[in-house]
Amino acid sequence: MKPETKEKVKELVRNVILSKIDNYNAETEYKPFFQAIFTKEQILTHTVVHSFYTSFGISIYEQLVKILAEGTGYEAHTQYDLLGELDDKTEAVISRIDLDLRAGKRKPDMKKEFEEIKNSIQKGKPMNDPDKRVDIFIKKPDGTEIYFDITSVKPNMKEFVALKKKLLRWMALRLSADKKAKIITAIGLPYNPYHPKPYARWTKGNMYDQNQLMVGQDFWNFVAGEDVYDKFIEIFKEVGEELRGKIKEVARID
Repeated sequence: MKPETKEKVKELVRNVILSKIDNYNAETEYKPFFQAIFTKEQILTHTVVHSFYTSFGISIYEQLVKILAEGTGYEAHTQYDLLGELDDKTEAVISRIDLDLRAGKRKPDMKKEFEEIKNSIQKGKPMNDPDKRVDIFIKKPDGTEIYFDITSVKPNMKEFVALKKKLLRWMALRLSADKKAKIITAIGLPYNPYHPKPYARWTKGNMYDQNQLMVGQDFWNFVAGEDVYDKFIEIFKEVGEELRGKIKEVARID
């Protein structure tokens, strides 16, 4: 990781925490059952930690991805609009792939799904589509285009299934403009909540192959183009140590 990239990551994390500290309002809700079990300090500490936890939402992860990708020389955009036009035949192809995956009639295979959509799609106009918005778009120097949906680490079953169809439609939207485009559409999960065990979720094995679901270390290393995960975590530790006094002051912890 380049020094300037590290500093940009550090600055973003620091600013997020400082903003939360500046705007933090202590929880005043009366919770008699919790207060009967836990000390006031324990409850306040939990409130502060939870407040910081919610601050690191999808938008922050998008910005971190952009910093890492640009730091390695990739083009990167957040909240990117992917324009295109899907013909009825290709919509039917996507629906069939989606239904067969959910029914267990086929195994997920991004390359095969890509070829089916490519063989079907017709030339289209750069139109707005309900699924046009991409969380993060990355373009590598070799022309490979990656379209990421960054989602919560524990999506419910309905969300997980719906996201797969969106990734298929992204393929079609891009191919409707250029059939020669080199495309990867994928879900990025910021971390693995089941660590050190492999990521496990209801429909993972039925809906996504390893190229379409990138989790934690694999995700961050992919967008950075190198093995940066340990250094990445170290930056968070450095910021935590730097601001620990301010965080304790907010929580009124000695």
